[in-house]
Amino acid sequence: MSTPLLGRTNQAFPAVWLKLEVPADLTEIPLMVEAARDSGLPLDISSRPILWGGLMRSHSGVVIARGTTDYERSSDHTHATDLVQSHLIETLSCMGRDYLDFYLIPVRRAVEEYQISGALEALESARQEGHLRYLGLVSEGPALATLGTWQFHDAFEVIALSQSDEDAKETLIPTARSRRVGVIQIGNQASEDGSPVLWPVRTAQEILDLAAAQ
Repeated sequence: MSTPLLGRTNQAFPAVWLKLEVPADLTEIPLMVEAARDSGLPLDISSRPILWGGLMRSHSGVVIARGTTDYERSSDHTHATDLVQSHLIETLSCMGRDYLDFYLIPVRRAVEEYQISGALEALESARQEGHLRYLGLVSEGPALATLGTWQFHDAFEVIALSQSDEDAKETLIPTARSRRVGVIQIGNQASEDGSPVLWPVRTAQEILDLAAAQ
């Protein structure tokens, strides 16, 4: 069953997205790839872009990638732009595709304005060139750090946060609603409000079970 329209994307997506994680038993990987491709569910390849991308080079479904944190160490605006641009090119090369559906910038701490603005310049340029459909934030540190990064930049269609981070949910979801930004929850429970859940999976059976429940 599809969710309501996801924020400014103005698109409906499945209630479950798959966050592909490397299994303990590496012989499971081919089975996971087959199940993931057949599921039709959005796929997050961020855990190992080279691995998952290399095995899914002809995959045409929805793909999500977590951005680089390298922009946090940039020395100026141009340096931040170059670092993010390089990561995006590398990720696209891994997939053998010319675009990503979602690219999520991780926010772990407060950053300098030139760092986030440089990162966004690279991504907006990529979007204009057709290499990126939707841009988002993923909150990986204090919620106030994410809010501080977000409040002066309104370029995002979605924001992702952990289901277990109550502070992030309390702080960020109201802002998302006021800005009509879609919320993606990261965890292994169905969301109460119908938001898509980015669900970590490590076996083919997990993928099959989640796909069957949609």
